[in-house]
Amino acid sequence: MKNKNLWHFGLSNAGQSLNWLPPDTEKIFQQNVQNKEYREYFRNKGWLEPDAITYCINSAGFRSEEFDPQAASVVSLGCSYTIGIGLPEQATWSYLVAQALELKNYNLAWPGTSADTCFMLANHWLPILRPKLVVMAAPPKHRFDLISEKVHHNHNTYLPASEIGGADQDDFVTTWFLNDRNADLNNARNQLAVEGLCARLGIRCLTYNAHDWFARSREEVEYARDWMHAGPRGHQTFAERIINDFATRE
Repeated sequence: MKNKNLWHFGLSNAGQSLNWLPPDTEKIFQQNVQNKEYREYFRNKGWLEPDAITYCINSAGFRSEEFDPQAASVVSLGCSYTIGIGLPEQATWSYLVAQALELKNYNLAWPGTSADTCFMLANHWLPILRPKLVVMAAPPKHRFDLISEKVHHNHNTYLPASEIGGADQDDFVTTWFLNDRNADLNNARNQLAVEGLCARLGIRCLTYNAHDWFARSREEVEYARDWMHAGPRGHQTFAERIINDFATRE
């Protein structure tokens, strides 16, 4: 069996129960509750109560119950849209899909990751977990991973300057981001790679672009506690689509 402790961004939090996970931070929350509209929204959702939202990280470093390769499960791949930043776990689309299909919920997402990360994790974990279903909500397309000896654990996810409020300095990175075709192809390659891996293992697979479902008006998707990410309504809508596709697609 492969090393179960494959490095990824969440591994440093393995085995912990966290009250906050960036960008859902206590500082941002305290700022938001000063706004009457936000405070009433949080009150209506029950998010003003202590421990209303927690991030329980399993021993493998994911917001998921402990993995059991013998259990029938659904594996979810993605970024903050999938881990459910700013939401109780029970409101996330991965949880809702697992409950509806009566499967264990193995969520392999982490905030700020890319479609490259999704494939890396799928390539490691799918042969071990052998889930009944894999759902990939591909992260924003302009993110990509590079392996380098200059960064922690030789692995880093690059985000466009528009996401991090900075400026791209590296010539390769700047050139890559200047042409959308690079992002389109990289995103498509990773989705097809995950689909191909699932086909080889005999696992049902559904892939989507997370941006298509969660970067909508807040009237459609509501807000999470960080007031940046989509809220419960967006996750419910996406979960319903997945459940319908699972039932109707061959």
